[in-house]
Amino acid sequence: MKRILLTFSLVVTLSLLVAQTQELPDITITGESSFKPYLYKRSLLFSPELNMGDSLPAFVPPGVPLQEKSKPLPAMKHRSYLQFEGNMDFGLNSFVSYYPDSSILNAFTYKLDMRSPLSEMLSVRNNLFMGTQINADFPLSFRFQNVSSQADSFANTVLDFTFSHHRPNLTLGEVSVNDISTKLGYSYLYQKNLKNPYKRNYIDVYLAARLEEDWLSWKTKLLVQSGDAGIQIAPVYNGEFMEILNPGLHFLADAYTLVPSLEFLYRNPITGWGVLSISNSPILEGNEYLSFLEATPWISFSDAHKLKKIPLNLKADMEYLYPQKLNFSLGRLNLQNNLRYEIDSPILISTGNYRIPTLRYTDVFSDITTIEAFFKLDNLNMHQGLELEFAYLTEENYARAPYRPVLNMDSRFAYSYNFWTFNLDILQHYFTKDHNGNDMPEAIILNVGAEYHKDNSAVYAQLANLFNRKEWVFSEQPGKGRNFYIGLKHRF
Repeated sequence: MKRILLTFSLVVTLSLLVAQTQELPDITITGESSFKPYLYKRSLLFSPELNMGDSLPAFVPPGVPLQEKSKPLPAMKHRSYLQFEGNMDFGLNSFVSYYPDSSILNAFTYKLDMRSPLSEMLSVRNNLFMGTQINADFPLSFRFQNVSSQADSFANTVLDFTFSHHRPNLTLGEVSVNDISTKLGYSYLYQKNLKNPYKRNYIDVYLAARLEEDWLSWKTKLLVQSGDAGIQIAPVYNGEFMEILNPGLHFLADAYTLVPSLEFLYRNPITGWGVLSISNSPILEGNEYLSFLEATPWISFSDAHKLKKIPLNLKADMEYLYPQKLNFSLGRLNLQNNLRYEIDSPILISTGNYRIPTLRYTDVFSDITTIEAFFKLDNLNMHQGLELEFAYLTEENYARAPYRPVLNMDSRFAYSYNFWTFNLDILQHYFTKDHNGNDMPEAIILNVGAEYHKDNSAVYAQLANLFNRKEWVFSEQPGKGRNFYIGLKHRF
């Protein structure tokens, strides 16, 4: 009831909701996730970004984009790509892609990710993707993912098969159906934690589309993931009301909760400055097992799973655009505040097996303020980011949400000279709590790296976390410390 009253009061105060939240009776059901813990990022991350040109460009870290105007891509001559990376923690990453000029098979990619932070902890992740086109209006893709991990008194195996289809529009009589996305998958999960087996089979379904008439659209989403089911329905006005673009009334529902919310967008271009936008975008999303396993492969699952509902996702965004100059230039400045209320958001908690966490679903209220600035000085690209986040567990007397730092600061630099690209990152995370409410040490991460690229090949190396200030996904698991990465890329 506390959850309901808080959600209702928040959205009423902000004039977002027009109806009362209702909670349905509890039943036992399982489900999917978008759990995203804070991990430090490297400037030379294993990142199989595909550039369809005929040469390998310098690797530039995310957040430090090259600000020159993009050039038209030449006709594709190189349709294959290979990347391989290793590190001192018995880590291994490899990626291969092939894009044949055929409708039967027009895309093939494979990625391998191996981790072993301790001798008794090992994880292997395989990701296979294939794309085809049955006809001009029916592209179809297939993805297979496998995660196998082990630790003391713990073993985990996940198999996931998914078929996906997307098409921009479909006409049914006088009704136009746009942004059609469909997914059909099968998941197999087997775990053994402290000799307690856990085995599940799931059929996963995702259907999303927008039905449009003259003045009204219907946004629809059906989500069935890992045994849990939810629906999102929203009538949206195709026009402007009091300078508000496309206002709509959303209903987010699963077996536990029914909650209404409003969607809206206000945009005001400021001459000579940029754009001011204010919006609320309700979200129903799954808490997908594979997302958890990507963050930490050593995690125990149970049937206590729920979908995440986000009725309050209020953003105020100010983007300043500046003309580029020949030498020094402030290319872009972004200011954003995001007020969120998440129902059934997953957090990590301890189990009886040390180092193996499990999940608990609770409500999280957060206020996130971010500032991002992009600079350019000749061949030097710079990015400065600052994030201030206050996240609280509303059902636990507003205790701090675990593993979410209050203050994050990212300073990234990328310098290009001839065939070389040099990278420097300074990443800082302060005021973090663990799952027991204990203070965690601040993390000051320094990464330095270089890449040499010529024609269709490149080699790179990086010394990550030079100060060895460890950072944890979960405090009872090994934290990431100093490491050395070396890799190569080739297009053929």
